[in-house]
Amino acid sequence: MTKLLTIDTSSKNASISFSENGNIINSEIWTSANNHSIELSDNVLNLLSQSNLEVNNLDYISVSIGPGGFTAIRVGISFAIGLSKFSNIKILGIPTFEIEFEKNNDIDNQDVIAIIPAGFNAYCWKSKKNIHLRNVDGIFNSEDFGKLFQKKNFFCGENLEELSKKYKDYSFFNEQIRHPELMVSLTNRIINEKKQEKYYDLIPIYSRLPNITKKKETK
Repeated sequence: MTKLLTIDTSSKNASISFSENGNIINSEIWTSANNHSIELSDNVLNLLSQSNLEVNNLDYISVSIGPGGFTAIRVGISFAIGLSKFSNIKILGIPTFEIEFEKNNDIDNQDVIAIIPAGFNAYCWKSKKNIHLRNVDGIFNSEDFGKLFQKKNFFCGENLEELSKKYKDYSFFNEQIRHPELMVSLTNRIINEKKQEKYYDLIPIYSRLPNITKKKETK
């Protein structure tokens, strides 16, 4: 029986869940107040308590590795590593785009595009046909959406209300929240199909490279 804890803190819409063999026992979804670290810790402890579960009873932890918020992504990965440190728990790093595509897994359409906010009125995107590639396909500002994409495309993602109102001739999927069921379903399929090796990489995926300021030299 596979006991799985999922953690998705790649954006302000965060979630966790505990499931057994794909059946969710407990879950929690919340909108972060830019304090992912404390929120995640408190919610995981509450979830484990409610489920009468010890950390070392888990078989797997799956954690979203981005793209998304720079700090938010690292909080989730670091927390998952910390939980597994003294237990024999395998961690799977799940690209956030793949969780988005899971919303429409029944649609075998290469024209599906997943979009995730990247800050400063920008979005990063990934085409389903490029799901085998790790990094984002690109980044764009909202006013350039119509120049970049075709009306035959279908769009899924998070916080796309502005785009869907501005570009009414395009097809947007209504569901814009990544519910824990998506991550549970995707992770269990990866495990059942024995594709875990691909997902052991926990290096974060960022929508853009982080800005690192060089330390000023002292005279």
